[in-house]
Amino acid sequence: MDRLWFLEIFWRVVFFLRASVSSLPTRVSQQLVICLSHLYLVSQEEMREMREQPIDPQAEQEIINSIQEVYYSNDSFDMVQHELEKLPPELNLQELEEYRDQLKRQQAAVKRVTLFTQCEWISCFLQELERVTSLQTNLQLAAVICTNARRQLSISKEDFTEASLGLLANQRRRHLLTGLLKSLRTIKTLQRTDVRLSEMLEEEDYPGAIQLCLECQKAASTFKHYSCIRYVKIPATTEQLDVALSKTCKHFDVSHYTRVQLAYTLLEKTQTAMDQLHMHFTQAIHNTVFQVVLGYVELCAGNADTKFQKMQYKDLCTHITQDSYVPCLSDLCKALWEVMLSYHRTMQWHEEQDNEECTGSASNGVWKTLRSRKKSDYSLNKGSNAPILTNTTLNVIRLVGKYIQMMNILKPIAFDVIHCVSQLFDYYLYAVYTFFGRNDMYESSGPGLISSRLRTTLNRIQESSSIVHSGPGEDRKEKVPSPHLSQLVVLTASETLYGLAQRVVATESLVFLAEQFEFLQSHLDTMMPAAKKPFLQQFYSQTVSTASELRKPIYWVVAAKALDYEQMLLLMAGVKWDIREIMSQHNVYVDVLLKEFEEFNKRLGDVSRHVRVPLPVSNVLWEHCIRLANRTLVEGYGNVKKCSNEGRALMQLDFQQFLMKLEKLTDMRPIPDKDFVETYIKAYYLTENDMEQFIKNHREYSMKQLANLVNVCLGSHINKKARQKLLAAIDDIDRPKR
Repeated sequence: MDRLWFLEIFWRVVFFLRASVSSLPTRVSQQLVICLSHLYLVSQEEMREMREQPIDPQAEQEIINSIQEVYYSNDSFDMVQHELEKLPPELNLQELEEYRDQLKRQQAAVKRVTLFTQCEWISCFLQELERVTSLQTNLQLAAVICTNARRQLSISKEDFTEASLGLLANQRRRHLLTGLLKSLRTIKTLQRTDVRLSEMLEEEDYPGAIQLCLECQKAASTFKHYSCIRYVKIPATTEQLDVALSKTCKHFDVSHYTRVQLAYTLLEKTQTAMDQLHMHFTQAIHNTVFQVVLGYVELCAGNADTKFQKMQYKDLCTHITQDSYVPCLSDLCKALWEVMLSYHRTMQWHEEQDNEECTGSASNGVWKTLRSRKKSDYSLNKGSNAPILTNTTLNVIRLVGKYIQMMNILKPIAFDVIHCVSQLFDYYLYAVYTFFGRNDMYESSGPGLISSRLRTTLNRIQESSSIVHSGPGEDRKEKVPSPHLSQLVVLTASETLYGLAQRVVATESLVFLAEQFEFLQSHLDTMMPAAKKPFLQQFYSQTVSTASELRKPIYWVVAAKALDYEQMLLLMAGVKWDIREIMSQHNVYVDVLLKEFEEFNKRLGDVSRHVRVPLPVSNVLWEHCIRLANRTLVEGYGNVKKCSNEGRALMQLDFQQFLMKLEKLTDMRPIPDKDFVETYIKAYYLTENDMEQFIKNHREYSMKQLANLVNVCLGSHINKKARQKLLAAIDDIDRPKR
């Protein structure tokens, strides 16, 4: 009934649609006319019939299904002919009427279905027609808007854009010309720099002159794209500065010297200034004494035509007469006193500067600024080559010099003298080792610290000198008294890194002494009899060359105590390694270990403020500490009872975090024993056969660490027999400690 109601309503608007067909697009109007033509086929009587007869959808569908398939065959099918052919030879009126009624019911059902289908299609068509009409209206509106917008844009372009762009172009041109004018003024100033620079040098304003030069160099670098800048010459001031520095050697003036040092500081050539100053003092001493002696020699010689100016100072002194000797010596002392006074005032000036830096007082604002750019003492000391010496070393060198003079005069006893000198060096070396490097506990934990050559040398010295370290109350038999360390030297305080300053002074003095002996080898070799030369060669190869090897055992004691390695093992023992998820955060023990290294670096810097820590020493210390830390990590990993794949990945994460932060604290590359840790962690993934080969190839790991790999890493992946085989392979291998 709903469809009939819709059809009735739709029929009322058909006439309105027919009237509006002409206003629609051609294709749309054609489709609508076809639809309306189909609707006209339904007569008013049919509509009334359909309204009066009740509709049963199920019954109607059965009627549709009862229609023969031949009626749907094609459009040229002749239904009348088909029905006539179906008539029987003898016609029965009642049967014909019943069959006719059936065909009418089928025809009526087909008409209703067709009508309903057309109505539904018309409904959809009307909806689309409404959308098309709305779209057409919107397009017309858009066309109007676009037309108006184009007209307005044309007006704006004429009235505003062209004028505004012209103003912007003029402004940009003005800005470029202003910059060019500024650059030209700067270049003009550069061309006049030499005049102002000469004035400042005459006024002895050396810091201002240097600052002006630096600014000129910066400006020249900035404007180097101008070809005219190539012809700008910036006069050099280092020559004038060097001349000004040389004046302080005879007549020291505080303000003058301060300006000179400030100028060198601005140039960042303070070390060059010191080197030049030493050279100027040496030259001042030579020139002063030469001129004083030359004056007396020429006075005594009278008009003698002797070219004293070209003589050496030593030869010139031979021309001093006995009568002029005392006055010449007096004037010579006075002249040298002036040089020494200037040197003393120079040293006093530097001491005052250091004191002002320490107390934080630096009256001159520029010096406060400059001191703030100074690096830490520890960083500066890395690049210094100044020797570290004790009085003992200086005395030994002085004695060796006297002995060499003795050997030059008394050559028959040259071998005896050299033999005694070698014994003196032996005793010195053994004393340094006894004081600072002998520690049985740390020697046992640090295999390989003392080479076989050094150990042989120490044993030989002890036996040849009969130095026996007996206990209290026991008799001591010794040819040479054993050395004793002063009670003022404390080697157990952690805040001083266990006497690192004293260890550095003693060890590096010995190394310096050995280097001086190396320089003397060729000279001593010429004095030795041919039959005794093997002794000298043995002394150098077995004793002198081993002095630098004492660094390892001496600084190992410091490295072994500087960090709390036992705490690391305790923290690692509390970590859960049999996890089932891959972690993204490293464990706390890594941060604690890095904190220990930061504290070690700080204390090393504190020590270097009192005693310079040479680069070889700092390298040995860092190498020892890093090796001990890495071996502690392997020891901690070797103590793990349960570990999963994710746990081993966490170990790798921890170690990579440790390496990344450690590389920011030290310049050592590569990190010592890095492969030692990584190889042990990666061994977790080895199979049974690979593990057996690993055990044979990697003897640097302890039996306990290898057994842990077998028991924990392989775990349940192998049977008991295979595990016993691997453990037996570990027991059978004699493993020298690394």
